[in-house]
Amino acid sequence: MLPPLSAILLLALMGLPILWLAVAALDTTGAGGLAAAMLPTALRETATLMAWVGLITGILGLVSAWLVTHFEFPGRRIFEWALVLPLATPTYLAAYTYVEFLDFTGPIQQALRAVIGGETIKDYWFPQIKSPTGAAFVLSMVLYPYVYASCRAFFVMQSGSISAAARTLGAGGFRAFFSVTLPLSRPALVVGITLAMMEVVNDLGAVQYFGVNSLTAVIYSTWINRSNFGGAAQLAVMIVLIIGLLILLEQWARRDRVYALHRDSRVAPPREQLVGAERALAIGFCTILLLLGFGVPVGELLVLAIRNLGPDALGLTLNAGLTTVTLAALGAFITVCVGLIAARLARSRSAHGLIRIATLGYAIPGTVLALGLLQPLGQADLWFNRLTMAVANWRPGLILSGSIAALLYVYAIRFLAVSHSTIDAAIRKRGDTMLDAGRVLGVTGWRLLLRVDLPTLSPALLTAATLVFVEIVKELPATLLLRPLGVETLATVVYARANVSLFTEAALPALTIVLVGLVPVVLSTRFSDRR
Repeated sequence: MLPPLSAILLLALMGLPILWLAVAALDTTGAGGLAAAMLPTALRETATLMAWVGLITGILGLVSAWLVTHFEFPGRRIFEWALVLPLATPTYLAAYTYVEFLDFTGPIQQALRAVIGGETIKDYWFPQIKSPTGAAFVLSMVLYPYVYASCRAFFVMQSGSISAAARTLGAGGFRAFFSVTLPLSRPALVVGITLAMMEVVNDLGAVQYFGVNSLTAVIYSTWINRSNFGGAAQLAVMIVLIIGLLILLEQWARRDRVYALHRDSRVAPPREQLVGAERALAIGFCTILLLLGFGVPVGELLVLAIRNLGPDALGLTLNAGLTTVTLAALGAFITVCVGLIAARLARSRSAHGLIRIATLGYAIPGTVLALGLLQPLGQADLWFNRLTMAVANWRPGLILSGSIAALLYVYAIRFLAVSHSTIDAAIRKRGDTMLDAGRVLGVTGWRLLLRVDLPTLSPALLTAATLVFVEIVKELPATLLLRPLGVETLATVVYARANVSLFTEAALPALTIVLVGLVPVVLSTRFSDRR
């Protein structure tokens, strides 16, 4: 059975940037061998950063999830939801705040100089935060919740009889962890690490600030600084291949979760009461993790925002915030509409595969999507101007590539998966019986959509719009590359100030982004608790 034409059209619209880049990458005449020359370095630094972040997030996420689900200690209920909070901080904001916090003029080195009596950096040794090692540390501190959330969900659903059997056979806490818990949690661990690695590949602001020549940073430099679209396209295709491998790895890991999720509800997962030094270690570990992932970035932002609070900071935040809210509201509306259409089309078995491919834009870095959209939109502008000149002797200019239309388009591609998955789950849960009842009563077409379909889906539509809205507020790479001249969002204001060493002026806009980012964290925690 052939898929419907609407599903093919949706896939073409959502896949346009990747298809254009694939074709552009085959044309080596303009690349000048640049991609081949920069690829080894970019691949090595990207792979090294991914490996370190994967290792650190894997250890931190797994151990923290194991502690809050297998043991009872003071504060466990708070840590259980608070350990997800670092996800509210975009990676580029964490990078800026950690540099401010650990730099020569930051509070840590000031306190150190006060203690040892030094005056210059030559009087003592302090690790250089603006380095690949610093990038791995900061990214790991804000990305470990991907592993934590995945492993915690696995542990909560796991049958308590497995741990009870291990204890019956004489295994202590650590032996049960390494011989039972760790092997069984492998699928959840791989899923979480894979998601963290995808964020590393997607990141632009943090890696640039730390001076890491990752693939995304090299693509940005090749396109913006060298104006070499062919070379950038070849590097972008390499990123798409890496993302594809990570998605296959994640799907392979999810395959094994079938047995892991089977649980005998009569046997709840037991929690062992910790005492003495073990209790202190558990509390200390969770506290330090929360402080490093959320406390330091948000605390530093709060201090800087209060210190620089004034008419200039308020005006800057208000202007950029108004633009951000407008763009995010328009982007959320369009993306939810497309997500509703995609969820409807996905009900057809013949279109289901096409819709899944169309939603893969969420895994593709914003830099790659922006690069893939620039030329086709510019070409469409050229054709449209020629048409209007021939018909009405009028040239409208760059109405697609030079306007917010390009931004809204890339937002729809990037965040379609967020809206589609939310709406699709609601449609599957509701079923089609209410729509069938409406048709029996003579309500069809637009009346059925407005009187039955949309009202019954309104909670899911509102949730999807909120999640997309927040994602757009935090989005940096695509906004940075496709925004029209003179348009500044909160994210681009923070990026611009940080890159000229004026981050303190942008502390208030940065703090606003973090506060908005708390919304999906709170929503996900509430939904998780209800389940």
